Amino acid sequence: MDDAFVSFAHFFAPAQSQPTQAAHLEPQPQPAAPLPAVRRFHAALVDALAASLDDLLRDLASDVLARELCLAPCDVERIARGLLERYASQEPLALLVHESDVAAAEGLGVAVRSSRDLRRGDCTLVLRYGSIDASLGARLADVL
Repeated sequence: MDDAFVSFAHFFAPAQSQPTQAAHLEPQPQPAAPLPAVRRFHAALVDALAASLDDLLRDLASDVLARELCLAPCDVERIARGLLERYASQEPLALLVHESDVAAAEGLGVAVRSSRDLRRGDCTLVLRYGSIDASLGARLADVL
């Protein structure tokens, strides 16, 4: 038998608490959901879509129009006539068209000049105090 002395108080001392298995079963608080990050991503996506939507629509319309123009060429005479009627009060001086469209634009009562800077179907009306761009891109931008 061991001769070491153990005091009587040792048997009545409060036991040190040990974590129980039940403490591990309690639901742990979950970290907050990344809702602010999701909202920031959504806002950035909406901004990017809004910024590029006009360009996407213009590109799509240009592609569709290009395909249609392969089937039937642009009516330069009708476009030029509309320009001349709309801007008659501003003294039109000349009409610039692509060199292959000169014949279609003659006979409208204004000087017609060819321009290599323009594409087929494009017109520019030269006025006394400026010019009006009636290119396909400008007309399409007005529509969109």
